[in-house]
Amino acid sequence: MNGQVEVSICYGTLCFVMGGSEFEMIQDQLPSDIRHLVLVKGMNCPGYCNSQENGKPPFVTINGKLIGQANLQKVISGIMGELANGTDK
Repeated sequence: MNGQVEVSICYGTLCFVMGGSEFEMIQDQLPSDIRHLVLVKGMNCPGYCNSQENGKPPFVTINGKLIGQANLQKVISGIMGELANGTDK
């Protein structure tokens, strides 16, 4: 992955209306010095909402780690954590 953090945003209807739409411009919310390290992409509904174990929508994955009831603060915190843990200089 070359030091990049991959953020996948569920664009299923339920996630979108439950707050997922706020992630469309997440790249703009990141500190400018790390934007190039974050790949943001959408994903079709993977069905996370079908299991209570996963929490509630909206759902985002960061390097494959699921975040339920995602909000900008949780996602940015998750990105920063991945960068701190996964980038060896």
